[in-house]
Amino acid sequence: MGFQLKPRKYDLRHLLGMPLACEPLCTVGVVAQKVLTGAVNVLWVLVEAEFIDRGIGLVTGGETMAGMLPLLAAMLLIVAWKRMGYSFGRILTRRVEVSAVYQMSVEAVKKRARLKFKLIEDDKVWELSNRVSSDMKKNVWYMTQHTCNFINGLVRIIGVFLIIFAQSIGLGISCLFLSLPVLIFSVISGKKTYKAYKEAAVFARRGEYLQGIMTDRESIHERALFSYVDHVNRKWAEQAAKCRKIYAGATARKEARNGVSSVLTNTIATVMVCFLIAELGRGSLTIGVFIALSKAIYEMIDLMHNNIGHSLVTLAHYTSYMKDLTAFANMEEQEGAESLPEKPPVFESLEFRHVTFRYPGTEKDILKDFSLKLEAGKHYAFVGENGAGKTTVTKLLTGLYDEYQGEILINGRELREYTQGQLKGIFTGVYQDFARYYDTVADNVLMGDILEMENEGSVKRMEGHLRELGIWKEMKSLPQGLDTPLGKLDEGSVDISGGQWQRVAMARCLMNPAPIQILDEPTAALDPISESRLYEEFEQISRGRTTVFISHRLGSTGLADQIFVLRDGRVAESGNHQALMEMQGQYAQMYESQKSWYQSESQT
Repeated sequence: MGFQLKPRKYDLRHLLGMPLACEPLCTVGVVAQKVLTGAVNVLWVLVEAEFIDRGIGLVTGGETMAGMLPLLAAMLLIVAWKRMGYSFGRILTRRVEVSAVYQMSVEAVKKRARLKFKLIEDDKVWELSNRVSSDMKKNVWYMTQHTCNFINGLVRIIGVFLIIFAQSIGLGISCLFLSLPVLIFSVISGKKTYKAYKEAAVFARRGEYLQGIMTDRESIHERALFSYVDHVNRKWAEQAAKCRKIYAGATARKEARNGVSSVLTNTIATVMVCFLIAELGRGSLTIGVFIALSKAIYEMIDLMHNNIGHSLVTLAHYTSYMKDLTAFANMEEQEGAESLPEKPPVFESLEFRHVTFRYPGTEKDILKDFSLKLEAGKHYAFVGENGAGKTTVTKLLTGLYDEYQGEILINGRELREYTQGQLKGIFTGVYQDFARYYDTVADNVLMGDILEMENEGSVKRMEGHLRELGIWKEMKSLPQGLDTPLGKLDEGSVDISGGQWQRVAMARCLMNPAPIQILDEPTAALDPISESRLYEEFEQISRGRTTVFISHRLGSTGLADQIFVLRDGRVAESGNHQALMEMQGQYAQMYESQKSWYQSESQT
């Protein structure tokens, strides 16, 4: 089954549960290796003690060499396991890391795809989902590592105490109470160090951001134009200095605490060894047990100070990540968001009836008693000032928001009654922030018809659309033709121009068999004349389908059968270009103010 990100409360109980779900055999193997390694370290104490006692017996004449051989063999096996077990554990741990990170990252991507659109547009929610997804590799890896190290250390400590208690209950109780201050001091020290490094990380992130501005390719033109290098460098130096100061202070305090704790831990270990000396004097311990236990006690106290306490603090701080993961996993989902497009129906009409809508968490109505009707096979344009509600109309049309009053009818049926798969089959589009997929030219276009992208007929249609949009020769002349990867990821990839990307996006839209095409300012980056020409080409290609243009520039509106002018969430004017110009209203004023944009140089 693998890992599935389900709505539930995630806490420290899931530290091993998540890797276990992703890679059960390897996770069990890692835990077994850590437990066995801890047990082998405890076994070493017993073997070492027996070996010393028998060695003394060999010298005094009470033991033979034959009795020593099994102990030598056991010691060799223990040493071999310590070395081989570590490598074996590393291999399994790496397998768990790779598999768990992949599966959990896939689940995070799927979850984000299922989120209600209102959550995607919420900056805080999107920041949280980004944080959960980006920190997943680091957290899965370190959580597994620290959990396993804690298990290993715990087995070793429990084993040593069991040996001590077996020799003397009173000695065991005394050693147990003496070891508690070491653990408490270690946890306190770990918390202070973690807090300081977390504070420094804030300044480190700011420094990394500023450094990125100074080095990334996207900023190169502005760096040269505005000459802000020295200014940003000073800001970066300020952040770096604050970071260094905190790190230096934290390191100094950490080393001071380590010095104090070293004296404390060694003193406690020495006191515990003194108890062993007393037991040795009374004849309760053999010399071998005394030597082996004395060595084990020093190792145990050091382990409690440097391993167990640190692991406890680290694991405790993963609770904050678990809280984020819980919040992310329980976010509201859009039913059917992952479904594929269904075969579109024969489109007849689309109607808004007295629709009022405001975005969740706001007080202002974006659409107010909004009504209009679209009919099949016609071209429509929505124009108006920014904030008039143009893009909001497309979001409601495609089912991204369903918390509206009134009705939106597709073929006379309320939009909220359609499944997401059905809506995906009805609408296709190109948006202002259209995606640039770093994939081959062919896949960039063919994925527009995801259900048929492998068919030979789809390839022919793709070639036709590329020709119609005027970029067929340009794409075929690329190093690998239509199989050339686009973007900046691979050495052999090619990053085409912005205008070419837009035509590729439009070809992808045309591949989709959906009856309604939405163009929401996809050409905003083009100059007005180029925009107008591209819309003319698109209009010729898409005849027979219903097209909705969204724009604040009016070069494309002459192509529309009907233009809706939006103002304050309502349809203020409607009609074709000529009728609206004769009305001498808002549309006419907007068009006259923009008319010069669409005049070629020969006309000026």
